[in-house]
Amino acid sequence: MSPFYPGTSGDKRKEAKMEEEEKKYLGKDKKLSRESILLIGFVAIIILVDQVFKVWVQNVGEMSAISGILNLKVSENNSAAYGIGSNSTIMYVLTNLIILSVIFKFITAQNEFVDKKLKVFLSFIIAGGISNVIDKVLRGYVIEYIDFGQVLNIPVLNIADLFVIIGWVSVAAIFASFTIKEWRSKK
Repeated sequence: MSPFYPGTSGDKRKEAKMEEEEKKYLGKDKKLSRESILLIGFVAIIILVDQVFKVWVQNVGEMSAISGILNLKVSENNSAAYGIGSNSTIMYVLTNLIILSVIFKFITAQNEFVDKKLKVFLSFIIAGGISNVIDKVLRGYVIEYIDFGQVLNIPVLNIADLFVIIGWVSVAAIFASFTIKEWRSKK
């Protein structure tokens, strides 16, 4: 008997049809789309590249990639943006997992309504977040290594951070553009 259709009769065909509808409703019948597989692969590649780079930079040490502009310098970051989870691995991981879960849920629950560009930029955020969480869990700190020196007065960061920044800025731009279009269409 189906929880969606209480009191159904013993008709096997009706029950089979209802179970089929129930599977579709619950999403158990869905297969990953080509787009989803590509996004998952893209996220995995970003994580892999960032993790490999972190190991490589730790072995190589400090070096100047572009003299006076870009340096590779290993730095251990024990906190997160704005001090969230500062010196607390558990708080850092939980905060990030909640944020990443909300983003993932948004992408999957609203799949047919979410623009492909938005999915890509949200995937940037997921990839960067996961890579930094991996660091925090395995090492107790996040390895930062990209230093723009005096050119840009910003903290040392890593590839994962760059993807998170690009992702959030792009998501904000997409939402701002959409809002402006909607605002103009109502005039």
